[in-house]
Amino acid sequence: MVNDDGIDANGIKTLIRTLAKEKEFNVCVVAPERERSASGHCITVHEPIGVKRLSDYYHDDAYNDDDDDENENEQANERKEEEEEDDEKVRCKSYSITGTPADCSMLALGPDLFPELIKSKDDGSSNNDSNDGVAFDVVLSGVNRGDNAGKHVMYSGTVAGAREAAMKGQIGVALSLDSYSRSANYSESCKIATQIVKSIVSSEERKRLLRGFVINVNVPRDGEKIRGVETCAVSKCSTIPLWKRVKDPNPEVLYVTHDDGEEDARAPSPIPSPPSSPRNSLERKSSKILSSPKKRDEAGAKGGNSKDFDTSDYFKTNLNISGDDESGTARWITSETRWFRNGFGGTERDGRVGIDSELLKQGKVAISILTTNNACLTDPTLRFDVSEEDAARIKQIGDDIARELASSLCL
Repeated sequence: MVNDDGIDANGIKTLIRTLAKEKEFNVCVVAPERERSASGHCITVHEPIGVKRLSDYYHDDAYNDDDDDENENEQANERKEEEEEDDEKVRCKSYSITGTPADCSMLALGPDLFPELIKSKDDGSSNNDSNDGVAFDVVLSGVNRGDNAGKHVMYSGTVAGAREAAMKGQIGVALSLDSYSRSANYSESCKIATQIVKSIVSSEERKRLLRGFVINVNVPRDGEKIRGVETCAVSKCSTIPLWKRVKDPNPEVLYVTHDDGEEDARAPSPIPSPPSSPRNSLERKSSKILSSPKKRDEAGAKGGNSKDFDTSDYFKTNLNISGDDESGTARWITSETRWFRNGFGGTERDGRVGIDSELLKQGKVAISILTTNNACLTDPTLRFDVSEEDAARIKQIGDDIARELASSLCL
């Protein structure tokens, strides 16, 4: 299990509680330590990734490691006894990492995090010394806060977590709820996830044919009655960007000193490396090459703060921009860096019938089967690098899963 909203997000918490209580599932979790929404298929290659082992017993208050190694066995036994007495606690081996959702799937499928699940390719027996990696029945990404329909499958960290698994020959399932509310109810989405996983693993043919594909599932927003389940094509809908200029978010610049003595400046990394990890020497220096400290100080003196803000009045007043040049483009001098935030500028629409965004509007669960390059197998106009017979069978499997899900929801 992976997500892009972070290990503490309500979507993955609810999903862990729901699936780990199913006796037939062995749930393993690798998720980002913080929100990594819209990170796409980014992977970390220029710095190390920190991986934190979490409690093997998941419940609302127990996602923390014990610091005292001497008491680890005793505390583990106590937790095991408590698990037997408390149905709210469920067994779930979990990690949080400083990387992206794609990093999460890549690490989970390697030999280091779940060595007890490695099976030899030769005889199928457990072999902890093997570098073959782990083969999961399903890699489930979500539940995401907000839909991942249309072109958003390209930007989505949730879909990327499932896609990375598919690229490694696994079955990836991305699940998203069409609600951005922090208090959204994920219970129905988790029931849907449970049924989809059960449908996939119920057949060896499904497990074989769906490997290397992503099943992208979008669930209508909470509070709305689900009116149906359909397989569908991915729409061409996308958010239109609206760029707004903001003040410098970096009071300092991170200088990197290389082995040859050369330095280059960059904004501070959003992912701090573990203190014990080896890396190049880092030194913080003045950032006046990027922006004027005086202008930042003036902003603070006039009631500014460190948060982003709508810049219209600030830049007119503090940078003496005339009405004829509100954008300040003419005053953008060489070596001056300006900062912009991408806001919501509306939505690019797609008027076709039977696409994912349209089904969500109708209150239906939308299921699309994607290849690793995001082509949609449930789009009848496309052809793929699988035999026509397999392509037809996979499409039929998608329809069968949709019908089984509808039946489980009593639709």
